[in-house]
Amino acid sequence: FPPAANRLGSALPGHIRNPEDDEEDSGPGLISLDMGAFGSGSLSDPLRHAVGMRTAQDACKMRMWNSFATIFQNTIFHGEQDPEIKRLRHGGTLEERLAKGKQLKDDGNAQLKAATAASVSQPTPGGDKDAEQEKDKREVDNIKSKVDQLESFVLQKEHELKALRKQLAQTRAELEAKLALNTKPIKTPAEKALDDGVSKDLLEKAISNYEKAAGLLRYVECIRPDWRNDDGSYKGIEDEHLRVDDSALHQGDETSKVDAKELVTSCYLNIALAYQKLGDFEKMKMPCDEVLNHINPESVKALYRRAQARTLAPAALGEDLEKAIEDLQTAAHLAPQDKDVRSLLTKLRTQKKKQEATERSTFSGLFNRGEVVKDIGKKPNYPDEATLESTPEKWDLNDPRVQAMLDIHPGPNGFVQ
Repeated sequence: FPPAANRLGSALPGHIRNPEDDEEDSGPGLISLDMGAFGSGSLSDPLRHAVGMRTAQDACKMRMWNSFATIFQNTIFHGEQDPEIKRLRHGGTLEERLAKGKQLKDDGNAQLKAATAASVSQPTPGGDKDAEQEKDKREVDNIKSKVDQLESFVLQKEHELKALRKQLAQTRAELEAKLALNTKPIKTPAEKALDDGVSKDLLEKAISNYEKAAGLLRYVECIRPDWRNDDGSYKGIEDEHLRVDDSALHQGDETSKVDAKELVTSCYLNIALAYQKLGDFEKMKMPCDEVLNHINPESVKALYRRAQARTLAPAALGEDLEKAIEDLQTAAHLAPQDKDVRSLLTKLRTQKKKQEATERSTFSGLFNRGEVVKDIGKKPNYPDEATLESTPEKWDLNDPRVQAMLDIHPGPNGFVQ
């Protein structure tokens, strides 16, 4: 940066700006400011410029961070907010991380399943409310009792821990969905489709669990010692303090590497499915990109779901349709027997043909009007004197001789009446 006096001088009223000063000040994080009218401006003007300069400077320090997908950025906070995840990342074996990741994935699967069930089942308006409430209470009591029994079995039968945890997670998710439904007013199916708080809450919990599971094996962390403030907040994120770790996907024996990649891929694709149910198709595409760009470029399911995301968005364009077809063609080449891929590919090809036919019928008239003019700049073939003397007595504008004479004698004075 130039001396402070030089920079300040350009902001004083009446100071003549030197273009060379602007060139010296040009650099990362600096913007061209016209402060000649600073004295007559408002206080918000210099503040706005200061914020712009700071934002530009920060952007230069966060280029790598800003290139990360949101689901990968979130892993930086999992290790800070969950001590067990932090311990497993730095001190746990790969087997322990895989086991914890599978448990978190199972929890996410249970919540995803419960969210789907909650969005499909609709309460029936009317009827005997007391009987309905009593029935709901019995169902809740039964589910609570089932939860208690399952928790007891988990403590007594350690060898069945994995299976029981999975069943427990599913039952708890059902209980949450049932309790949440009982506390909400009865809505029509249309109202529930527009504002399904139960499904949304469960889907967001499922996404969080999937992110944590994948984040045990592929994550980014901040290695700045004083990153966390005394009040629990965080300082800014800068690329020089970031460390990316995906060693679990590339190190160790072949079986462990395959298991790690399959777990991360499965979690990312389930995140895509959850975003599809939330109707956020831009975010649905993001985890598919992560799989194809960083884990497995030949994942058929990732190609299929990305094609869905490209075409389901309300603002999808013809370009999105073409890219979706390209994804499905690649998937069909990798898995020729996949019926879902073939079905969607056929559907999109038919849709593209209809669009092209519509465009041809709409715009074809614009390109078939008028005649092509040739030999521009070439001297016209004007009639000779003999032709001029044999002009007709009655003028016909369709007669080529008349048209030729009009070119030579424009206006009424050149015509013989």
